[in-house]
Order: sequence, then structure tokens, then C-alpha cells
Amino acid sequence: MKTYMFLIIMSTFLTDKPNLDVGKKIYLEKCKVCHGEKGNVNPFAASVLSPPPRNFTLEKSKQELSKTRMIHSVTEGRPGTAMMPWSNILTSIEIQSVVSFIRKNLMNANSN
Repeated sequence: MKTYMFLIIMSTFLTDKPNLDVGKKIYLEKCKVCHGEKGNVNPFAASVLSPPPRNFTLEKSKQELSKTRMIHSVTEGRPGTAMMPWSNILTSIEIQSVVSFIRKNLMNANSN
């Protein structure tokens, strides 16, 4: 049984496809402090950061943020904002996973 569970866990992390469970874990550990647990911005972060973090739940965000733009923003950061580049901390698959989690679970957006 232990071997079976280990293989399931390892297959989750060794895949070359975005994984929503991994994305959720990363979001809760690294993103929610600014963007809020539900993607609607942490009130403290919004009051001290200029510009405030992106609110993923707004219709405007859903229209402006393509998956490609989000991956670029997470990878390279956003100049002039507190959004730092994560490419030295997260792998490409982890970045794709967190973006996929945000789009599906917080934005209710399509995959594009």
C-alpha cells in the first residue's frame, strides 16, 4: 500500500502537464498572501502595495489575462509592481500548474 501511494504522489510531481493540486498548493503557500485565498486580494496587501495585487475574480481580469500573459507575469514578474519573478523558485511546470489553478478555480476562465 505504501509503495502504491508513493507512486501516485511521485507521478503527480513528475508529470510534464500542469497539475491543479500542485497549483493549489503553490497558490496557498506563495500567492494568497497578496492575492487573497479566493483570488479577490488580501485587504492588507491591497492597502500597502501600489498598485494593489490583481483581483482575479473581477470580470476585467478575466478579459485582460490570457493564460500566456499570466505565465509570463509569474515567470518574469511585473515591473512597477510587487509581483516578483518566480522563475528562479518555481519550475516551468509548477508555474503552469499555479496559473491553471488560478484560471480554473479562482477566475472560472477558459484555458486560453
